[in-house]
Amino acid sequence: MTLAKFKQRLKIGTIAAFAIFYGVSLYSIGRHSGQVDPLKVKGASTINEDEKLDKPLPYADVQSVKIISSSVKLCSNTTLSYQISYPNNWFTTYNKDDQNCRYFAPFSFVVPEFIEKQFVPVQVDALTLEDWAPTVKFFENPNEYENVISAQTIEFNNHLIKKIETSATGNGSTPRGFKQLVYLIFDNKIPLQIVYRQLDEKEDIDSATASLEEMVKSIQYF
Repeated sequence: MTLAKFKQRLKIGTIAAFAIFYGVSLYSIGRHSGQVDPLKVKGASTINEDEKLDKPLPYADVQSVKIISSSVKLCSNTTLSYQISYPNNWFTTYNKDDQNCRYFAPFSFVVPEFIEKQFVPVQVDALTLEDWAPTVKFFENPNEYENVISAQTIEFNNHLIKKIETSATGNGSTPRGFKQLVYLIFDNKIPLQIVYRQLDEKEDIDSATASLEEMVKSIQYF
């Protein structure tokens, strides 16, 4: 073997050895990188697909829509700037704009020209801020005409509400034992007084007071 052939074979052997070493190194690196825990990779997301579905994008519209039941009707008093819903089998009417959505009953009626006392089961009246404290005091304290059964303060739709239940003493024109349920809704501009008064001994009091509670909860100012 000549020196030239020896050098040529040595060169070929060196190149072959280097190629084998390089290939083995790449295989080892690739195999190791395939086993890397994604939780340890800086910047890798740890949120799975289910979590992404539960967390909508910030710009996504996720507001719920308030659905008005077909069992109620809506009524607005533009003079006093409030809206109220009432049972769809009840009635309301008025003679003047400021009387709109103030008188409610489970029967048809007409508004008298001169109103001396409550003539329907449910009546809404506006109070001034100056009237608020005296009105609360009047209803919360027993008098010769009404005995106080219960009085409580609740909060609904960011409004302070006084709920007072009374029973007639019989000393006035209202028969003894007739019920009255009063809701006083405080508002910085127009507090409201919503009263259920029993007018007949055969009235379904439970149904009427339940309807009144839903009406009070539906009050919206605008």
